[in-house]
Amino acid sequence: MGLESEVDFQMGTFSKAAGLAGGYVCANRAFIDLLVNRARGFIYSTAPSPALAASIESALEIIAGEDGDRMRDTLWERIHLLDGDSRSAIIPILMGENETALSASDTLLEKGFLVPAIRYPTVPRGSARLRVTLSAAHEEGDVLALKDALSDLQAHSEPTPPPHEP
Repeated sequence: MGLESEVDFQMGTFSKAAGLAGGYVCANRAFIDLLVNRARGFIYSTAPSPALAASIESALEIIAGEDGDRMRDTLWERIHLLDGDSRSAIIPILMGENETALSASDTLLEKGFLVPAIRYPTVPRGSARLRVTLSAAHEEGDVLALKDALSDLQAHSEPTPPPHEP
């Protein structure tokens, strides 16, 4: 869009796609100096280890290269296998009540799928959900098996009424 020159600073994390820890801030020297001298979270934090810095560098090389392209393509294939409409690798499945989400999560775990229940107070009452998170490392057969397990859950559960407003 040609707006890069209008951006004062950019920040991001290495804990998601890079699978590591830490983050970054890119800005002009004056802004960086302000952060270094005034940002309590930065001043009182521990510097990243050399091993973490090297891991971040390696991860960025992979992300920017052909392997990164291949992994992104594979990830989108897996996402669309499970939910053709999703625009995210994190797919919420609304369950309703906390107990329903917890039970569904337990059932899936018994079948070999780690799908955590997200419930109140993280989400509003009555809107507990399962959080499916896919990655390029998931095999096509595993995603299809998860899809079948989720279909079985929905076939054997009561419809979830909308949350009641107080």
